Amino acid sequence: MDKYRQDRVKRLQKYIGEQGIDAMLVTSQDAIFYLSGASYYPYERPFFIIVRPEGIPSLVVPRLEYEHIMKVEGFGKIQYYFEYPSVPGQNWYDFIARDIGEKAIVGIEPSMPSAYRELIKARETVVVDYIDTMRLVKDASEIEAIKLACKWTDEGIRLMHEGLYRGECVLEPIMHARDLQTGVIKTTDYNYMTSSFLTPAWPAPKSSQPHSLPDFSSRFGDGPIVMISANRVNGYAAECERTVFLGEPCARDRKLFDVVMKAREIAYSMVKPGTRCEDIDLATQEYFKSLGYGDAIRHRTGHGIGLGTHEAPWLSAGGDHVLEENMVISIEPALYFDDIGGFRHSDTVLVTKNGYENLTHYPRDLESLIVKEKRTLKKIKGAIIRKAVGLDKAK
Repeated sequence: MDKYRQDRVKRLQKYIGEQGIDAMLVTSQDAIFYLSGASYYPYERPFFIIVRPEGIPSLVVPRLEYEHIMKVEGFGKIQYYFEYPSVPGQNWYDFIARDIGEKAIVGIEPSMPSAYRELIKARETVVVDYIDTMRLVKDASEIEAIKLACKWTDEGIRLMHEGLYRGECVLEPIMHARDLQTGVIKTTDYNYMTSSFLTPAWPAPKSSQPHSLPDFSSRFGDGPIVMISANRVNGYAAECERTVFLGEPCARDRKLFDVVMKAREIAYSMVKPGTRCEDIDLATQEYFKSLGYGDAIRHRTGHGIGLGTHEAPWLSAGGDHVLEENMVISIEPALYFDDIGGFRHSDTVLVTKNGYENLTHYPRDLESLIVKEKRTLKKIKGAIIRKAVGLDKAK
C-alpha cells in the first residue's frame, strides 16, 4: 500500500475511533479503490474492507476475487465466501458477523444498499460519510492522476473538433472514444475496470439537451455544436466541453457565446479557498437573469471531479460546501434554447492556495473553435463509416 492510501486508512481509523465505532464496512467500488487500489466488478457479490480503529484492515471477498485480491498490499486477513447466495452460515454476512461480533457498532457507507444493511448482524449500524468527506480534497497522487486524465480528455476534444465537418453524422465523434482508449493502452498501464471514455457531440438545436441521446444519423450543420469529452483513466476522471461552429456563427450566436463566456469569467473570479460553492452558482445565475436568460438555465455552475466525473463539492445554489485548496471542480455555466441549441464550455479546474489552475487546456476562444475548412478527406472517410454501419442513406 502506498503512503497516500496508508494515510487515508489512518485518517478513517482515527475518525471511527473518535465516534465510538467498532468497525467500518467499506463496500462501494470507489471507496475500495480509494483505500486499497483494488479494482473489481461487484455484480451481485459484495466485497468488503473491514476497518477498525486500530490494526490492519481485513477483507471479506467473493471466492472469485480471492487470488487477485491477494496481490493488494497493506491488508491483513482475507476471508472469502464461496458465492451469493450461499448455504446458511456461509454467506458474506455470516463471515462479517464472525469477524466483528454481533454486539459491535458498525459503520456503513451512505451508498450501501438497504438489502445489505438488513443482513448485517450487529448491535447497531451507523451511516458514516467520512470517506466522502476525505475525497473532497485531493492529495498529490490524485492530482497527478487527474492531470493524466485531463491530457486524454483534451485529446478527445481535439479529435472531435479537428474531425468535424459539415454533414458529419452524430455517430462519428463517438468513435473517437476508442482512439483515446487505444492511446492509453499504448502509453500507460491500463486498468480497464477503472477506465471509461466518452466523446459525444450534439448538433443544433439538439445541443440544448446535451444529456440526451440524439439520433446517430443526425448531421452537423449550422448553429452551436456542443462537444463533450468526459473520461476516467485508471481510476481518476476529467471533463472538457466546448461549443464549436461550422463556419461563421451568426450575430445572435456570437452574442450568446460571449454571454456564457462572461458567466465563466464571473465564476473563475470567485474560485479560491474559502468561497462558498453556492455563491458561485448564484452569481452566474444572477448574471444570466439580469440579461433576461433565466429560463435558459438548466443546471448548476459546476461540480467536483475525482474518482467520478460528478461528485462533491457541488457548485449549486442550496449546497453547503466551501472551496478548499486541492479540490478539483468543473466550471460550466451554460444557456440552452430549444430552437437554437446550447452554449456550454466546461473545464477541469484545480483550486490552488490563491486561486485556481485550469487542468484542461483546449482553446476556449470563439475564433479557435470555428471550423472554416471543408475537410474533404474527412467527408470521404465519414461516408465510408456511415456505409459500414448502415447510415449511408441518413439525411
